[in-house]
Parts: sequence; structure tokens; C-alpha cells
Amino acid sequence: MILHVDYVTDPEPSPDPIGFLLDALAQPATIPMLLAGFVVVGLLVLTWAWFRPLEEARLRFIERAEGYHEYLPWIIRLSAGLVLIGAGLSRVLFEPRIDAPPVAAFGLTAIGFLLLLGFAVRPAALLGLAVYAVSLVFHPQLVMMLDVAGALAVAAVLGPGRPSLDDLLRAAFPRGPGAKAATKDFAAGRYDDVVPLLVRIGLGGAFVASGIVDKLVIYDQALEAVRKYGLTSVVPVSPEMWVVGAAVVETSLGMAVLFGTLTRFSAIVGFVVLTQALFALPDDPVIAHVALFGLSSALVVVGGGRWSLDWALLRPLGERLRRRAA
Repeated sequence: MILHVDYVTDPEPSPDPIGFLLDALAQPATIPMLLAGFVVVGLLVLTWAWFRPLEEARLRFIERAEGYHEYLPWIIRLSAGLVLIGAGLSRVLFEPRIDAPPVAAFGLTAIGFLLLLGFAVRPAALLGLAVYAVSLVFHPQLVMMLDVAGALAVAAVLGPGRPSLDDLLRAAFPRGPGAKAATKDFAAGRYDDVVPLLVRIGLGGAFVASGIVDKLVIYDQALEAVRKYGLTSVVPVSPEMWVVGAAVVETSLGMAVLFGTLTRFSAIVGFVVLTQALFALPDDPVIAHVALFGLSSALVVVGGGRWSLDWALLRPLGERLRRRAA
């Protein structure tokens, strides 16, 4: 699997993404292999839905994971804060290939430290989100860093949590200005379905962007990465097939996360894909993927939420199948 290949290669811009895709699909083995992959995955999902192996273990896993909600603010603050500190100290604008002006680099570093400390978390997260939105207008390739935007949005909703400096200051000055609002979890109650949605948009959007933009739109970089790391010796297919296969896997995984399909399982698969990519590409900057790891972990805790296919379709289907089997 190739992830963010523009960090490890530097070829000329790709001239004809549509032509590349059509040529790759025209190779004799491409369509059969892709269809076989979709059929295998579909059969595995249907088999699991019918027989439900290890169902009790899965339910115990979910119950324990849902008990980790109190750690979500800390996970999210680490995820976004470390990326911003790494970007600021490296003088880049969120991702390694965009140079940041000195003021922006200092701002990203400061926001990152505020998030790590848990001090003024909501203003810091909203400011970071605004910087990302403005930067995205001038650098559309930052769409591949949607995970950072998702983490910042979640931080603004959840607040600092514990441990955090905001929480300690509220304990020291319980009647201070804005003390209660600074530490209130806006996801509790009526907004409790917002966090899973934001996490899914950030994580799923980043995977989809990586699959489409990083593999197909700038396909020359992906081909260069395949050649650079000798990936055809790992899976003996053509470089074009490697790139298209990586694009299909990442895009499909991203769509599964975006729509909330087998959400926790998709998040775990995403975590495995990220880990494999970091080991496969030794010079890929780890700091650029921290938010992806964090959101994958957060999604295992929160699941798909109410606004997901898991809730709307798969959950009722599973209940009907269990009643029929009983």
C-alpha cells in the first residue's frame, strides 16, 4: 500500500490521469483482479453477517471500547497537536511539501502546543481550523490533510477533557470567567452524534483524497514510489496495476468510513494500512500521519454513530438475521 507518495517522490506533474486510468484498466489482468477482490470482500461480509462468528467477543469488545469515551479529548488533542507542532517547527503548511511563511509556522506551533497542554482548547482548535480553511483555498492539495481538519473540529466540540490545563484552572478558579464553558463537552446530550460524523468525515475524506488525488491525479508520483521501493517484487503485477489497486483500496476504505459501513472494522483496517505504509516507506514522515492514527483510534471508540449505514441498515439487518437464526 502507498500512502501520501508525494512525500517520498518528486517527479514531473502527471499529464493525463484519465488516460492513465483507462490504459491501466485495459490491461488484461486488471478488471478480473478488481472484480475478484470485490467479490471476495462481498462474500466475506455476507458470510459474517449471516453466521456472526465470535459475536459475543465482538460485543464485549464494543462495550469496552465505548467505555473509553473519557479519553477521546486527549486522543484528539494529541493527534492534531503533534501534527501542527511538527508542521510549524518544519516550517511547512500542514503537509511536508508546502512551505509556510514564518508567521504561519509560528502560529501552527503555538496552536499545537496549546492543544497538547489543553489550554484554551476550543479557541485554539477553531483558529487552527480557520488557518486550514484559508490554506485550502490557496493549496487545494491540502484536501489530503482532511484528517487534521477533522481532528480540530472534534477538539472544538469535545473541549479539553482530562488531563488538561483548562481542567486544572477550572478546579483552581471555579468562578473564573468562562470556566464552565471552557471545559464543557458539547458532544454530551443532543450533540453526541456530531463527533462520530466529524471523525468519519476527517478520516474517510483523507483516505478518499489519498486514493484519488495521490494515486490517480498525480499518478507519476505513485508510479515512481512503486519503482523506488520495488513494490512489484512484493506483489508481482505491473506498476500501473499497483497504483490502481492502491487507489481502489484506499478509496473504498475511505468510502466505507465516510458512510459508516462496518465502521469499527474499517477503522481497524485503516490503522493496519497506515502502519504497513509507514514500514513500507521508511522515509515517509511519520508526523504527517499522526492525525490519521488518532482518528482511526477514536472511531474504534465511538463507532459510526446514528448518521451511518451501520445504524440505518446493518444494525436492523443484523437484528433480523439473529431473530431468524434463533
